[in-house]
Amino acid sequence: MKTYPTTVLGLWAFCPQDNIHKWYLSYLIDILFTLRLIVVNKKSLINTAKMKLRLLYQCAIVTSLAITSALTFAQEVKRPNFVWIISEDNSSHYLKHFSENGINTPNISALAESGLTFDNAYSNSPVCSVARTTLATGVYAPSIGTQFHRADAKLPQTDNIKLFQSYLSQNGYYTTNNAKTDYNVVADEQQGWHQSSKQASWRDRNNANQPFFHVETHHDSHEGRLHFKNEQYQQEVKPETLADINVPDYLPDTQLSRFTYQKYLQKMVSIDGKVGTTVEKLRNDGLLEDTFIFYFGDHGGVLPRSKGYLFDAGLRVPLVVHVPKNFKHLVNAEAATRVQGTVEFVDFAPTLLTLAGIELPTHIDGKAFLGENVSLDEVNSRDESIAYADRFDEKYDLVRSIKKGNFRYVRNYQSYLPNGLQNNYRNRMLAYQEWRKLHKQGKLNAVQSQFFNPKPVEQLFDTSKDPHEVNNLAADPKYKQLLTNLRERLHTRLLDLPDLGIYPESYLIRYGMPNIQEFAQKNKAHINKLFAIADLSLLPFEQAKPKLKKALQSSDPMQRYWAVTTAINFGKKANTLLSSIKTLANDPEVTVRIRVAEYFGVIGHGEPQQILTDIVNSTLYPTVAAEAFNAIVFLHDFSEGKYPADVKNLKPKIKGRGIN
Repeated sequence: MKTYPTTVLGLWAFCPQDNIHKWYLSYLIDILFTLRLIVVNKKSLINTAKMKLRLLYQCAIVTSLAITSALTFAQEVKRPNFVWIISEDNSSHYLKHFSENGINTPNISALAESGLTFDNAYSNSPVCSVARTTLATGVYAPSIGTQFHRADAKLPQTDNIKLFQSYLSQNGYYTTNNAKTDYNVVADEQQGWHQSSKQASWRDRNNANQPFFHVETHHDSHEGRLHFKNEQYQQEVKPETLADINVPDYLPDTQLSRFTYQKYLQKMVSIDGKVGTTVEKLRNDGLLEDTFIFYFGDHGGVLPRSKGYLFDAGLRVPLVVHVPKNFKHLVNAEAATRVQGTVEFVDFAPTLLTLAGIELPTHIDGKAFLGENVSLDEVNSRDESIAYADRFDEKYDLVRSIKKGNFRYVRNYQSYLPNGLQNNYRNRMLAYQEWRKLHKQGKLNAVQSQFFNPKPVEQLFDTSKDPHEVNNLAADPKYKQLLTNLRERLHTRLLDLPDLGIYPESYLIRYGMPNIQEFAQKNKAHINKLFAIADLSLLPFEQAKPKLKKALQSSDPMQRYWAVTTAINFGKKANTLLSSIKTLANDPEVTVRIRVAEYFGVIGHGEPQQILTDIVNSTLYPTVAAEAFNAIVFLHDFSEGKYPADVKNLKPKIKGRGIN
């Protein structure tokens, strides 16, 4: 049996992966092996010399052929470059390319003329870090515990979960990021990038022929750009220019709302200029027709009730892809095609890896929507996306959604929490402040008031007829079968993940991290059981009551937690469970005590704020304190003055997560 030296075998790994090149190299290795035997066995000098000359001659010929062929191979496998141009916080509604109420963006439209427009592209999350982590991993966030905005405990990068730019780097791509990351995954210092800074550019690679992946994020459209002061508003507003501005049905149609909308449209003009600048750089570098350019928003936004919420306004993003002429063969569609199939953020990573010719990691949830073997007809047949909303900054909730075709189904697992629950950053916007003020003054109509009322346990919207998603069809008998189908489909999707959002964030940190994937797989049956308790909210109360009483007495703290949560969703109908829930006021699991306090507040019993104050003042976990503060604010703002926060007695031992 032949034993080859390691250095010789190492050549095999660098050989092009086709039969003819492997034959050349195997022949060369056999020659070298024979030479080695000659030296080792010390054959006669004459025979050795003759054989060496003959073998060296053959070696030279084979080596020449191999080198020539390898160079040809390198030319044949030229790979495309990729550029992502990302605008922050904007849904597709602000671009005329996607909506009649949008503004002209000629540079973005020009990209579409040389490529594709995706009319149904969705972020899986309506907030930055969760959306960007989904993009970077190709994995649904709740399955790996990355669904909380800027998580206190971040997922460590493992062999199973890597930021996908790492796969590009490992396969010869030069990767640059300019400059936002905002991942809920702990990676190495560079987070898979060769460069990640405000100066990062594809122009810094040493080899001009090296393929690259470049990302740039533009902040001109970020929510913070609408945090103008009243003085600025008074100076800039021109009422005569606002007549053609159409604000969504759920917002009060005021001068301030129209001005805010108008101002944001101008931010999109700025974004369009940035797109044009990048395209021109690529053109000047002679790279435009070697480069796929993706322009998209990182999630929806940014007027009130968009960013942070599972509606089209918070999830539907503009997506346009320039297809370079030199790589048209990788896309099975003509230029200027408008793709109607649904694509979502988990699909972006596998799409780039497919276009780059890199084998997909098995753990990726998404599916490529571009590639030589990706059919346009198949992509157009896709009609489903899911979305998740958990904690945004200090505001907690648990909402899941599925969009199938034109219908969106929303499942509110904490339906007692209004969408209008305080979020400090959101409420820096004057339009938010005005909306809340008008609500308190009783000056809103029924649709505009929805934001400040408890949510339905489930919602169903036909976005083709109700684009602003204000007409809930869940109780309409005509849609009963569709409602049931979408409810069951979402339920199946969540269990398949499995969805770790069923656990409070602080519980996951205490018991699930850092081996969160192992925790998820070990607890699949437990997760199913918890969702079953949560889904008792879908039943009439008297039908759900026996199962709730049983769960309240469970030795499992999370079953008790969800039994109380579900009772709160029933509101005052659940006051007959008071005797069972009172016994949990001193529950050893702190998240159960938080829910008990909320239950007391909703049905009007006892001193719920005192329970919450005691938790805030005693816990050593910032996330526990944040969960308690969420309840404090809820009761303070939505109990009609019965349970004001006792601010002077709030003396937390720890800081962080907005506690300061």
